[in-house]
Amino acid sequence: MRILIGIPHVFNPVEGSIYSSQNEEKREVKKQALSQVTHGNRIRHNQKYFIHTSKGLGTNIFTKELKIAHKVDLTFQLYCPKIATLSTQLKEHQSIQIIHTTFNDYTQIPLFTSQSLLRQANDYDIICYMEDDLLIEDRDFFLKIKYLDEQTDGNIAFMPHRCESIPGEGDVILSGDPEGGRPDLFWDTGEKIEIPWPLGNQYFYRATNPHSGCYFLTQRQALKVRDYWINKNWISDFELSGPLEQAGSGLLLPILKIMKPIPSQYRFLMVNHLDQLWRRHPFENV
Repeated sequence: MRILIGIPHVFNPVEGSIYSSQNEEKREVKKQALSQVTHGNRIRHNQKYFIHTSKGLGTNIFTKELKIAHKVDLTFQLYCPKIATLSTQLKEHQSIQIIHTTFNDYTQIPLFTSQSLLRQANDYDIICYMEDDLLIEDRDFFLKIKYLDEQTDGNIAFMPHRCESIPGEGDVILSGDPEGGRPDLFWDTGEKIEIPWPLGNQYFYRATNPHSGCYFLTQRQALKVRDYWINKNWISDFELSGPLEQAGSGLLLPILKIMKPIPSQYRFLMVNHLDQLWRRHPFENV
């Protein structure tokens, strides 16, 4: 599979801001996250792996390089300004392309990234939009996306849950849905589907909060989304809460149903958010 991952990236500290991309105290966290979203994801999903073996009885153990059967060919495109970026601290690699933008308004970069990805959809099996602090731990993640799309008519965008880890406790799903739903939102239909899976069927629901900081589209889905927005000159009839949300799930909502695993099956599709946003919110008093 040929996969293109586009990442909008800005680091522009502003005094008093709570946002990671504008917080000088988050510099090291954001630097490490950028390395993980590029090199970390590259290493986890490439074809190469190693095994300890030997030539037989009485011989020394050595480390041998091998390749997995399913090849995942990843290309990363990092979209960022020449200044206000941490990309200069990334190690160079042939699979990682740095694309410098010319916007004075940095809030335009996420949408530009998403548009650029969609325009390249003909050349890839899967295109991915990802914010600059997400790690895909599941080595079979892209195979799952391909499988899920094959089980449907191509009109469902299967979105992962974006999670963090509470030390000593467990994972926390960041983009949870409000209890009771939001009947004022046209996509909050309450729809659910069931997908067969060898270890037990997986259930997906139409997410009230579609944002996960990313999206993953097969070629047929990406071309459908691309053609829709080209016909509309990329002008939307609505806007979500911010530029990252609009560039991500906002571009999908008019065309595809965004569905996520039911929360009790969140591990089937999830990505790790490399920060601690969970600290902003209190625990419910039980």
